[in-house]
Amino acid sequence: MDDQILLKYGDKEFFETGLYLADSTIFRIFTHPFIYGDPNKAFTEPNAIIMTENLARKYFGDTNPINEIVNNADGEAYKVTGVIRDLPGNSHLTFDGLISMATVVKQFGAERFNDNSAGRFWNIQAYTYVLLNENTRMEDIIEKFPAFYDKYMREIGDKLNGSFKLMASNITDIHLTSKLQYELPTGNIAYVYIFIAVAIFILLIACINYMNMATARSSSRAKEVGIRKTAGADRLALVRQFLAESVILAFIALIISVIITPLVLPTFNYLSGRDFSLTVFQDPGLILSVIGITILTGIVAGSYPAFYLSSFEAAGILKGELTRGKKSGTFRKLLVIIQFTISVFMIVGTFTVSRQLHFVRNTDLGFDKENVLVVQLRDTTFIRHKLESFMEEIKRYPGVIGAARSNSIPGGNFGKVVFRVENEGQMEEQALNFMLVDYDYVDMMGLEVTEGRQYDREMGTDMTEAFIVNETAAMRLNWGDSALGKRMQFGIDIDGSAQRDGKVVGLVKDFNFWSLHNPIEPMALIIADRFLGQLSIRLTADKKDETIDFIKTEWGKFGNNRPFNYIYLENKLDEYYADEKKLAAIFSYFSIITIFIACLGLLGLSAFIAERRTKEIGIRKVLGATERNVVWHLAREFILLVVISNIIAQPLAMFALKKWLQNFAYQTTLSVWTFIASFLISLAIALLTVSFQSVKAVLTNPVKALRYE
Repeated sequence: MDDQILLKYGDKEFFETGLYLADSTIFRIFTHPFIYGDPNKAFTEPNAIIMTENLARKYFGDTNPINEIVNNADGEAYKVTGVIRDLPGNSHLTFDGLISMATVVKQFGAERFNDNSAGRFWNIQAYTYVLLNENTRMEDIIEKFPAFYDKYMREIGDKLNGSFKLMASNITDIHLTSKLQYELPTGNIAYVYIFIAVAIFILLIACINYMNMATARSSSRAKEVGIRKTAGADRLALVRQFLAESVILAFIALIISVIITPLVLPTFNYLSGRDFSLTVFQDPGLILSVIGITILTGIVAGSYPAFYLSSFEAAGILKGELTRGKKSGTFRKLLVIIQFTISVFMIVGTFTVSRQLHFVRNTDLGFDKENVLVVQLRDTTFIRHKLESFMEEIKRYPGVIGAARSNSIPGGNFGKVVFRVENEGQMEEQALNFMLVDYDYVDMMGLEVTEGRQYDREMGTDMTEAFIVNETAAMRLNWGDSALGKRMQFGIDIDGSAQRDGKVVGLVKDFNFWSLHNPIEPMALIIADRFLGQLSIRLTADKKDETIDFIKTEWGKFGNNRPFNYIYLENKLDEYYADEKKLAAIFSYFSIITIFIACLGLLGLSAFIAERRTKEIGIRKVLGATERNVVWHLAREFILLVVISNIIAQPLAMFALKKWLQNFAYQTTLSVWTFIASFLISLAIALLTVSFQSVKAVLTNPVKALRYE
């Protein structure tokens, strides 16, 4: 309904942000349990409010609040007609309270509210939920809609030079898959897939480590296999034994993770911006899924070692003739390649996500977003009688560069209504975004006027007969280079008249009034002296705290009865990229974990190889090889594996990240330096890990090495 509404009851008053307008049928669609009140009667009258249990407790304690009255800042009274249970955290439609739609009908009048003229019929500002009969499919309704459109709506659509397409989503699909511009806050299914993939990658790397070390240390269990086979054990029994061992290890890991999870959950909630709790584990389906994943992990990790170890021939083992063919060594190399392919993919992903985040936060948006303070204006008495004096006073302060008013701000919600615009000598109706501004807004926000002029107080007709549009609007309206002087009409009324009839006096360079996920759309800036509820104040870069304290003091001196609440415009715009910031942070942490696990496996494998080649190292040193030569000889095999991993990972990462960048209308490029840096980092990590064991082996006295049994 509104960003903030001040509600008062007695000496209690709070700003509320979770209030929505709703019609009388909402409780036929959503089955909210009522604590007090009757869902069939709660919304039959204007100025009725239904509160959640938590909101009602804030004002009325634990008493029954039915028929109690709360007031907004303008003294308008709302009667409490119902209290419902608090909504669960995973609800699609979350709110603290609902106000009856009949309130708006009373304010505007039934005729204006139900106006279906071309200029108003499609100014859609409400979420609509439809409850279908059990055997009805939404697809059937959508298929029948074109006939309905032709019968009841085409005449209006033709007047607008547009059409109407019916779209619908299952409510359970909206949170993760909705692409609608004004949808309620949603998640992103792409990020769910990303996190699932990362989790699988980490598990896979851990499984690879187990496979590598189990096969590398096969000689330590060879005699056990030989004896068990001699005693009558068949291969299947041995496979079951080794798989059982790996599954048991997986369950031990599960127990440790259950202990660790409560400790890391607060950090994960902070990074993800969610509020996960351990209560989710009360879901039997989730518990079974976790157990299933644990068993699967144990089986995957133990599968190759089980079949490899159980393949040894008993006679050869007991004669001491166990040999290791090239197959096991080749397979271990393949596993190392897989590990580092995943690690390189994660490194490239971390760099690219961070690069895109830096791009969207630092690219030129077409206006100056730095050091702009935004204050919501709610006190109508203050606005009517003292606001202009207040603005003049704060502008005199050295820390204030300028101040201007508007009905919205970049990053906020913009209206989209039907204008009449001149096209080839005729007036046609077109839907455009619009923003109401005062005389100083264009200059204060740093918007660039490319043709014509800004609004001017000295031009008495600007308030009623002037328009400024952006470059995209001029292009979409087919005005080309001749936008100045084109006729526009705004505020089409029921009788077909326009509240404002004038001409374009200025053209501003395109600016991103939404996020860089979206392309720039046509926009009209309209001068107004009413409905300007946002005050933007540009501060100097230094001593901002002192300036804010001064503004706050003047706010009180001029008698504003609302608290001085403000936001920085830059922070508001950053909210658009909250998902990307979380993704960058989580990608970074997961990359570190992935690389750490891969290095553990590489460290163990290199230690084993160095141990196996102790005698070879001694002989090489006796024959004159330098320590550097020996270290290089031991490490070069792993370097080759890292190079192969990069050759595989980098094209895959390029493809996946190009797909991800398509979420943005404006995007960074995939820099070649990102891939070079990823290669060098992966190579350095592998060299440091392998060299640690290689140097340790090389420094061993060759006499001891040659005595090695």
